[in-house]
Amino acid sequence: MHFKQRLTMKHLRLISVLAQELSIARCATILYTSQSAVSRALAEIETLLGAKLFERTTRQFRPTPLGQNLARHAEQVLSQLDKAEAEFNAIASGDLGSLNVGIIGAFSPRILAKATNQAQAIAPKLVVHFHSNFADALIVDLMRGRCDLVLTHLDVRQFGEDLIAESLYEEHISVLSAANHPLARRKRLSWKELSNYPWVVTPVQTSTRRTVERNLRISAGQLNPVVVETMELHYVIEFLKSGKYLTAMSSRLAKWFEQSTRDIKILPVSGDNISSTVCVARLASRKLSELETVFIDNLKAAAKST
Repeated sequence: MHFKQRLTMKHLRLISVLAQELSIARCATILYTSQSAVSRALAEIETLLGAKLFERTTRQFRPTPLGQNLARHAEQVLSQLDKAEAEFNAIASGDLGSLNVGIIGAFSPRILAKATNQAQAIAPKLVVHFHSNFADALIVDLMRGRCDLVLTHLDVRQFGEDLIAESLYEEHISVLSAANHPLARRKRLSWKELSNYPWVVTPVQTSTRRTVERNLRISAGQLNPVVVETMELHYVIEFLKSGKYLTAMSSRLAKWFEQSTRDIKILPVSGDNISSTVCVARLASRKLSELETVFIDNLKAAAKST
């Protein structure tokens, strides 16, 4: 099967949109064409490849295993073409280009800012686009070409051999409260004591949430109800300032918040505080660009000196 001789960019675009929307009508709207044109084009592609790419019934429209595989590669190809166009236009105008970086919310702000500033000192017109999400979702974005690099604590080996992870720093979890919280003046605290207070926490997809729940369950024998759940850290901090809640986050991020505002305090909690490695992940199958190499080098330097 010679894809280069059979498939066009229009074919790949159609397959990619169909796999995302799972609807011929919505695909037609996005591609500014008619439903009949989409159906004819899909039939043409399936005839060219000699394979069924989508299952169509009166109730469902979904990709076959072959369709899923082709859609994933189509998205990667289209993403790389978009990146090539952006870099071409940037270089033509005297710019060196841009980077799309996926990042977990717990990543150290100081390291991120320092590395970005140092990279932009080398490439003054560099534009970095940061995309925040859960760790596993970011790896999917990386594998589909939506991100060039991902800053994460996830063990990426579970996602396949095409991923390379380079360590940046070791991270722990800290518990925080408002400076006027009843526990804020204590010199030593146990997780059992923390179980008596309400928590504002990140969603269950985060390692921080899992660490908190494990410690509370082991120390207190039960998990008190989560009162507030949010992924947005500025909401977490505002809830803390009320003096009612406790929360947990990466130690570097917690220290940054404590130093940035007098309203927040890191609590001296003893007990399980397993460290995790924070890394920069990339695809092994794609050669690093000059900008990516510069950014990774400065991430490592910033992590080492911060």
